[in-house]
Amino acid sequence: MTPFQKELFSRLSEITRAFLIGGAVRDQILNLKAKDVDVVTELGLDELEQLLEQWGYRPFRIGAKFQTVSVFHEGERIDFAELIHDLETDALRRDFTINAIYFDIQSKEWVDPLGGIKDLREKCLRACGSPVDRIKEDPLRIIRMVRFKVKYQFDIDEELLQAARTSIGLLDDVASERITEELGRIMVLEDVEEAVRLLDDIGYWQAYLPEFARLKGLVQNQYHSKDAWEHTLHVVRNTPPKILLRFAGLFHDLGKWETASRECYVWGKLEGSGRDYHLEKFEILGKNLQRWRGQYVEVHGARLDHYPEKIQVKHIRQSSMRKNSFEWVVDGKRHFLGHEKESARLVQRILPRFRFPMILGAGPSGEKELLWLIENHMSVTLAFMSELRGESNVNQLHHKIRRFAWEKGWDGREYQKERLLNLLELWRADFFGGKQRTLQDELIFEKLQKDIITAAQFLEKRKQELNWEVFENFLREKNVKGKDIGEFKEIILETVMLNEKNQPENLALLEKEYQKFRRR
Repeated sequence: MTPFQKELFSRLSEITRAFLIGGAVRDQILNLKAKDVDVVTELGLDELEQLLEQWGYRPFRIGAKFQTVSVFHEGERIDFAELIHDLETDALRRDFTINAIYFDIQSKEWVDPLGGIKDLREKCLRACGSPVDRIKEDPLRIIRMVRFKVKYQFDIDEELLQAARTSIGLLDDVASERITEELGRIMVLEDVEEAVRLLDDIGYWQAYLPEFARLKGLVQNQYHSKDAWEHTLHVVRNTPPKILLRFAGLFHDLGKWETASRECYVWGKLEGSGRDYHLEKFEILGKNLQRWRGQYVEVHGARLDHYPEKIQVKHIRQSSMRKNSFEWVVDGKRHFLGHEKESARLVQRILPRFRFPMILGAGPSGEKELLWLIENHMSVTLAFMSELRGESNVNQLHHKIRRFAWEKGWDGREYQKERLLNLLELWRADFFGGKQRTLQDELIFEKLQKDIITAAQFLEKRKQELNWEVFENFLREKNVKGKDIGEFKEIILETVMLNEKNQPENLALLEKEYQKFRRR
C-alpha cells in the first residue's frame, strides 16, 4: 500500500471493519499493479464522510444509484461504499466473481464468498449469481465482460455469454458516457482484434454500429486479399494502442459499403441541372456535368452495388449513339470511389451516439482530428501513387514530399507534426492491412515514410526559427490591414517553408509576392 492508503486504512480499522474489494484485490492476486482502490465499510456514508473531514481529508459524494464517498490525494483515489447486510449479499450485487473477493484490512485475510479466487486460477469469467439478473442491474456489464475476457485472457462462462447475447438491447438504457469510456478501454487493449470480434459475436456492432457490421463479406478489389471487414480488423490490429488511431482504423473504411461499385458503360442523352443529372433510369454522379447537358454522351463509370440506380463518372465524352444503352465492362474493376469522404460523413453521423471528447481529449477538436484522419487516410497513397508504382521522378520528389508534409501538418495556425505522424501511422496500418505487397513495395513504402517524417521534422524546426520582424514592418509600410494581413502572411509562410532559400526578411521576395497578391 502507499503511505496515503496505509494511514487512512489504519485509522479506519480502529473504528470499523473495512474490506478492500474489486480491482485492487483481483490484480494483487494476479501479481499485477492495482490502479483502482475500492473499500466497503460497515459505516454509513454520512458518518464516514464526517470522519474523513475530521481527519483532514476532503471527501466527495459520487454516484446516483449506487453512491460512494471518494477521497483524492496526489493522484491517488479511494472509493468507499457502505456494506449492506453481509459480504455474500454485497458480493451478489457485483458483476463478476473475480471482482467479488474481499481483503479484510484488520485481519489481513481473504474472504471469498462466491469462489472468485478459484475462477481467477482457472481463468474463468463468471457472473455473481444469475448472469441475467446481474446484466439487468447494469447492462454495461456486457461490455465490461468483453474487456475483462480479452485483457486477462479468460474464458467466459457459457451462461454469462448467452445472457450477454440475449440482453444486448438493454444497452439502450445505459448512458452514452459510460459506454464510450468502456469502449475506449477496450480499443487500447493489446489484443484489440479479439475484443472487436467478441463484440461482434454478442451482437453489439449489429445493434449499435450497423455501418461497421455491414462490411462483413464486402468484396474488395484485386489489391486486397481480405473482405472489407477482415481488412478493417487487420488495420486496427496494426495501429499502435492510441485511442485516436484505433478508432480511426475502425472507422476508416465505413464508406466502402456505400461506394462499392463495378465498372460499366452507359450511353444516352444527359438531362438535369444543378447536382441532379440522369441518363434515362440512371442517376449520374460527377463533377462539371453541366457542360454535357442535353448532349448524347458515353459515360465510363462505376455502378454502385447497393444503389444500382446510381453511376459514378470516371470519364465522359460525346457519343454518336442516339439511344440508351448499358454494359458491364468485361472483367471490370471493383471501385470504392470517394470512400474516404463517405467514411468521414458516416462517422460524423455516428458521433452523437457516443461521447468521444471524453476519451479522445482536447474537447471537440479530438473529434475533428478523428474525422480529419479518416477523410485523409488515402491522401498519402494518392499523392505518391507514381512513386509506389516505381515511377518516381527523383528531381521532383524532394519538393513533393516537403509540400505534402507541409499541407498535411499545417492547420492554419500551427504546424502539427503529431497530426502528420498519426496520418502516417494510419497509412502504415492500412498499407499492410491484408493487402498483397511485394518486397519492392515495402522498400518503397519505408523510404517514403522516412522521407516524409524527415521533412516534417525540418518544417517544425524551421517554423520555430522564422523571424517576422521585417515582414511586420513591411506590412505597416504598405498599409496592409484587416484580413489581408493573414492572407498575405499565409502566402509568405508557405513560400519560405517550402524553400529554405526564401526568408521573411527578404524585402525583394516580399515585394514580389505583394505585387502578385494585389493583382489577385
